Amino acid sequence: MEQTGKKHSQNCVICLKIGDLYSHEYVNNLYKAIRKQTDDDVVCFTDDSSGIHPDIHTYDMQPRDCVGWKHLWCKIMMYGRKELVKYKKKIYFDLDLVIHGDIKPILEHDCDWALIRSKWKGIKFRIEYPHKAKFNSSVMVWKDNTWIYEKWEKDWKNIINKYDGNDDWYAKEYIIPTYLPNIFYSYREGSNPSHYWEGNRKPHCQYQPDYSVCLFHQKPDVHELDKDNKLYQIWNETIS
Repeated sequence: MEQTGKKHSQNCVICLKIGDLYSHEYVNNLYKAIRKQTDDDVVCFTDDSSGIHPDIHTYDMQPRDCVGWKHLWCKIMMYGRKELVKYKKKIYFDLDLVIHGDIKPILEHDCDWALIRSKWKGIKFRIEYPHKAKFNSSVMVWKDNTWIYEKWEKDWKNIINKYDGNDDWYAKEYIIPTYLPNIFYSYREGSNPSHYWEGNRKPHCQYQPDYSVCLFHQKPDVHELDKDNKLYQIWNETIS
């Protein structure tokens, strides 16, 4: 059930907190980062709303109890949620990222459906993993993806056991998005192929101030960084 007493904006920013992989602090830190740049509603779908900031619109979402289920499939379940119909545009952020720059290019991006182009995955990646997605859904913008949800819902039990995740399912089924502006990088893999895939897979693990959003889509998690790491400090709001 949604927390009450809030007015709704035209667009919304969304996150997911399912299971105990990330604490409510991840939700609240994302909320603080978002609130610095927009007054749009912030929505969290979660199976446990305890500790989440009271100004966040929370809605219950339960993982499905079956073999092969991964919580990342909840990203597709979002597309079918009626609570989002009232919003013209939906802007989604994973919890395991750090916003440290201007995200106006995301907030103002006008598209039907856009994901991150994983430009750090170069030729070596494509040769070794020809069927893997070359895009990343850590951040998404969409208007109406009900059709994707309905396609997935018809065969979801087979899909979750056949594919590693939603991005690979999109790629294999030729459900191809457009791309968001180039303001993202991976903490482990950097911002271009030479940082990791063409650099003997030596983790890059560097703060890159020329970009706006750092993705922690592999280890380490943000809270595992040294406390003097600038990305940890930004995430934890110990510096401006």
